[in-house]
Amino acid sequence: MAATVGARLEQVERPRSLFGPDYLRLAALAAVALAVHGWLVANTFVTARDSLGFARQALCFENPSAVPVPAGERAKTTIDLVCAAEQPPGYPLAVWAADAALKQVPGRSVAERALLASQLANALAAVLLVVPTYLIGRMLFGRNTGFAAALLFQVLPVPARITSDGLTEGLYLLCAAGAIVFGVRAVRTKRVSVFLLSGLATGASYLVRPEGLMTAAGPGAVVLWLGLTRRWPRDLAFGRAAALGVGVALVAVPYMALIGKISNKPTSGMMNPFDAPPGPVYRGGPEGSRRTTDSLAVFAAWWDHERDAGRSRELWAVGAVFKETNKGANHVIWPLALFALVALRRRFAAEPELWVPVVLMACNFGLLFYLAARVGYVSERHTVLLTLLACQFAAAGLPLLAAALGQALPRLDRLGVRFTAAGFLVALVAGSVPFALKPLHPNREGHKHAGLWLQSHITDDNSLVDPFCWGEWYSGRTLYRTSWNPPNAKTVYVIWENNAATPHSRLPVLPLARELIRKPDARVVYHWPEDVTADMAKVQVWKLGP
Repeated sequence: MAATVGARLEQVERPRSLFGPDYLRLAALAAVALAVHGWLVANTFVTARDSLGFARQALCFENPSAVPVPAGERAKTTIDLVCAAEQPPGYPLAVWAADAALKQVPGRSVAERALLASQLANALAAVLLVVPTYLIGRMLFGRNTGFAAALLFQVLPVPARITSDGLTEGLYLLCAAGAIVFGVRAVRTKRVSVFLLSGLATGASYLVRPEGLMTAAGPGAVVLWLGLTRRWPRDLAFGRAAALGVGVALVAVPYMALIGKISNKPTSGMMNPFDAPPGPVYRGGPEGSRRTTDSLAVFAAWWDHERDAGRSRELWAVGAVFKETNKGANHVIWPLALFALVALRRRFAAEPELWVPVVLMACNFGLLFYLAARVGYVSERHTVLLTLLACQFAAAGLPLLAAALGQALPRLDRLGVRFTAAGFLVALVAGSVPFALKPLHPNREGHKHAGLWLQSHITDDNSLVDPFCWGEWYSGRTLYRTSWNPPNAKTVYVIWENNAATPHSRLPVLPLARELIRKPDARVVYHWPEDVTADMAKVQVWKLGP
């Protein structure tokens, strides 16, 4: 920036936002993130079931002509597929880009490469997430708090594992955290351009997951409140809020116009509070459908019509959300965060930017309560943004807790025992890392081997019943379309998880598979592990017919 001073042209140095200590901290955080996510990606047996849909969507975007269409209909284009897809296009497009890069490395089938691409797109975004996570904490509380918050989030078991799987969380959090960074900075600097950037980042998070629109609630509610209370001039406050809305609209509205609504996801149709609550989503059927197992899924809470009959669904939703939120934050983060919120309460009046993450957390909790009550399902995956924001306040609470314990227990200090924020941080990290680094889905490895065996044995004239979906993916049958079977097939293959004590809840095809393998002519033609008997195998492939 140039300025004229006393008839001389002076060059004024642009103010710097980051300095040497910031770059050192970011480098350390990036190294930890690369190590954690690199280890988990390298030690993945199969990716999560949801990753199959994202990988399929990416392959279809890349090669729409490979998508089968009914006779008489025109071939699909990428735009047609974007309009028809249940999921927003942001993450599948990232998977498409990662898959294009992996094509330069030979040796993997399309099925394996696409799933690895879905993992890499998620994990790379999670590594980049250290930057906005650090910046949020730095702006609100200081460098050390930003470092501690980003470090905690990277090593907590649920966030680390979810952002290393073939899921949307890494990219969603990267966009949402970017929107929060700009939102906090916008409230602090009062610049219209920064409100616009926050809106653009919010729109980007919406293109990954529809609830990304919620990110604008933080800065939006704060700036409107500041205008209504006349702490800011009302015209300027409303202008800044308008800039935020324009930023969101510039990114989000074209996609909404393309699909003709806010979202194609099935849950978006459950938002009308005047409709009756839908049936349980774990069965995809009516309210009275029976579950395949009485035990709850490990990583989610489900409303069970039979077990929970007579209970208040709203009270159940409150308990389910708190339970999953607590698990997602590894049980210790939320108590620390709440302690910090109480201890720092006097700062909120003078620093309105502190309200940005608090308002967003309140909105996220409210949305989860509503959806849990309506849909009867809430998962740890849905709480990761809450965990990221809680890490900011938990990190800010570490020095406060150390000081409070030092004052309450002075005798320990005289004995040489000192409470420090660094000591608490090391303890939290050490307690989290062993659980975070457990391999992903080793109990499902057999499905991959079953699918690879079927790849050289099944034909398009055969039927395949796979309640678990991995086998049919690795066999190549569902790369460009969901499960399908030819009419009147004489040969039927069934993939069965032998002696599964807790089969996954959302398996509507499981009863059919159980019925087929009980037929007299059903026989096991492949099993895994291969070095055990078929009766002792974890996964079996059954065959009916010639």
